Amino acid sequence: MKKLIIILGLIGCTVASAHAQGTIAWGASAMTRVYIEELNGMRRFATPADGIKVGVFYGPAGSTQDQFVMAPGIATIGTTPGVLVGVGSVFALPGTEPNQTVSLQLRGWNDLGGYGETGVKQVTLGQTAGPGAVIWQPVGSPESRILVIRMVPEPSTITISISMIGVLFAFLRFRKSSNR
Repeated sequence: MKKLIIILGLIGCTVASAHAQGTIAWGASAMTRVYIEELNGMRRFATPADGIKVGVFYGPAGSTQDQFVMAPGIATIGTTPGVLVGVGSVFALPGTEPNQTVSLQLRGWNDLGGYGETGVKQVTLGQTAGPGAVIWQPVGSPESRILVIRMVPEPSTITISISMIGVLFAFLRFRKSSNR
């Protein structure tokens, strides 16, 4: 009977360790905000109306951004302007192990073409049960504590502008040829 209990215990430990994943904690708070940068260069806190989504992208230590994969789960802006919600204190990164070092980056976007990203950081992951390694801490320079989403003009605005330049060019060309 003792052997059976020991064997079942070892099988249980093996199964549990096979599902172990490294974890992070976003560290989202009033000190770590998401900003919107308007076309005029002015910054303001993001609000739910901006439709911002923020994801975690990661890869093996030293990997480049084009090798990153997106972790499941997306954070959004909550009722406090600029502060993310939907980000638990234990956030598992599939395919990783506790104490593994990974390259990690936060990226934010919205449906209007706004985009922003943090710098790539080397992060040593926390234990499966938590606490996760805090990735967005209110320490250091203010720039390390924020994510800025830069807004871009709507595609229709760009199309109209290019069309107007084309019309103006055609008009000037026609006018020049009729003066001869």
